[in-house]
Amino acid sequence: MKKNNRLPAPLEKAFRLGGYLFSIWLISFFLFCGLIYFPSNQKELPDPDYLVILGAGLNGETPSLTLYKRLTAGLNYLQQHPDLPVVVTGGQGPGESIPEAQAMEKFLLANGISKERILTEDKATSTMENFVYTSELLQKKGAWQPLKINLVTNDFHVFRSKMLAERNGFITGSISAPTPYYLLPSCLVREYFALVKSFIFDRSPVQPRKHQA
Repeated sequence: MKKNNRLPAPLEKAFRLGGYLFSIWLISFFLFCGLIYFPSNQKELPDPDYLVILGAGLNGETPSLTLYKRLTAGLNYLQQHPDLPVVVTGGQGPGESIPEAQAMEKFLLANGISKERILTEDKATSTMENFVYTSELLQKKGAWQPLKINLVTNDFHVFRSKMLAERNGFITGSISAPTPYYLLPSCLVREYFALVKSFIFDRSPVQPRKHQA
């Protein structure tokens, strides 16, 4: 008598459905990777009004490697454009001793960028808030949109950052900082889900939170 090695029908259906769903996710993930690395997403504007460097985490007061790459790319651009002002944007998160914007300002000052060129936005805790609060800051300084900006972020983050900047009224180019190869897989997976979230929920500018003094 032959032994029946087949799974129970409900379990077999569940495995089959899981396989289909995983295949759909995998295809969408590779399409996403192609989308975020499409060449048109990686172009800078020739005459921006501001450079905007996005925060990316600190270890205490020290920029993370991801943030260091952004700061280095931004510094190189600022050295080539000595009259261009820069906004550094990023609040204080878990494990951070100071706001990211403050650490970013320190880095630029230590590398020869004058304080008069640097504007700090130290409240944002998400990419959407980076642009909401940057817009708010620049309007208080007397600038009015549409402003032309070149944003600085890592290569995997450019597409979503440009999308959210444009939803907040900016005309946007980008300067892409490289991502260390060993960090890229986890960054891409996180960014995939962050992009899905932004497409669904970040549809209009959020209301700025009241800043606690």
